[in-house]
Amino acid sequence: MSLPELQAQISAVSEDIERQKEVLRRLELNKSLLQRQVNDILDPIARLPVEISSKIFVERLHPFLYTPPPSGIQRIPTLLLQICHAWTDIALSTTSLWTKIHIVLPVSRGFPAVLQGWLERARDQPLHLHITIRFGRNEAFDDGVSAVLQRRSGQLQCIDIHLAEHASMSHVPFESTQTDPMPHLQTLRIKSHNNSVCDPSTLLQLLHRAPNLVELSLDFLHIRDATVDEIGAIVLPRLRRLYVARIVAGEGGEIFQFITAPGIEYLALKFVSTLSNDLLSFLKRSSPPLQNLAVDCAESPEPEFLDELLSLVPTLIRLDIGFPDPDLIERLFTILARTHPSRALPILQTIEFQSSAGDEISDASWDHLLPILVARRNEIRPCVS
Repeated sequence: MSLPELQAQISAVSEDIERQKEVLRRLELNKSLLQRQVNDILDPIARLPVEISSKIFVERLHPFLYTPPPSGIQRIPTLLLQICHAWTDIALSTTSLWTKIHIVLPVSRGFPAVLQGWLERARDQPLHLHITIRFGRNEAFDDGVSAVLQRRSGQLQCIDIHLAEHASMSHVPFESTQTDPMPHLQTLRIKSHNNSVCDPSTLLQLLHRAPNLVELSLDFLHIRDATVDEIGAIVLPRLRRLYVARIVAGEGGEIFQFITAPGIEYLALKFVSTLSNDLLSFLKRSSPPLQNLAVDCAESPEPEFLDELLSLVPTLIRLDIGFPDPDLIERLFTILARTHPSRALPILQTIEFQSSAGDEISDASWDHLLPILVARRNEIRPCVS
């Protein structure tokens, strides 16, 4: 057999192989479609009311995109789209499955399109956004994610931002030129891994876009030294909870000098080095109906400072003090024991001291406590943990 004849036969066999592959592909597709129909018929989920099926999906599946799920929880909702037609229909109609998303920056090139598709499935529902930023010092931000989030800014209800090592607020995917309001944003939490310094204008711009913010948490995030005249200030009329943690004196300004919160009810200052005059100014400006105050301060405030602080929060019901030294306890009890000219914290019900193992309240402090218990025996409930 000649070479041309052999080559012709090889070509004919190759064409036959391709035809058979196409037949096999169609058979496999038909089998898959038939199997999905069988699954639809046999699947107990498909026989449940959609409302119940949706609730099962929401409770069972970890809702975040591209996040390792907690132990015992299965993969992200896109898994549901691969089972059968019935499950796909239920998942796509359950908007709450798609309202929570975790974005780890930097992202791959095609991620903005994936993000857009994910958020479209949430439709007009409120969104919960968790952002972890792992940029290096010199890495730039791809504004593709920012553009997608900008189109959904009116739906954002909760934003959690975690700044990993070397990351800063400049990497947060909200462009400095964006001014669209976030009227439904109620919770903003920012946590830094390595004591990041934030330009106050960046933070205030984000707060300006959230007029209905209810909860603000700043952990290990220091505000760059600046004045209100330079940056401006903001009133947060609906803010009810403010949590500030791990602030070291001398390493940056504080959020208190830039905000006023006339409705705040809960204020926590955890693991701070010292209490500043900015805090007193904030309370004077705001005159809030503060009910709960939690303080964990390395350096005990002076008697005059403590006296003024307590005078600014007459509506306080609960006071939590972490790891106090004996002098602070004694100063506090001395102030609370006064009856003239006006009693400090007149409606206080609970004081809780969190102490380290082996710490004890001094005998002198107990001597100051007894008159308080007698005078406020119908109101106050002391506890030590």
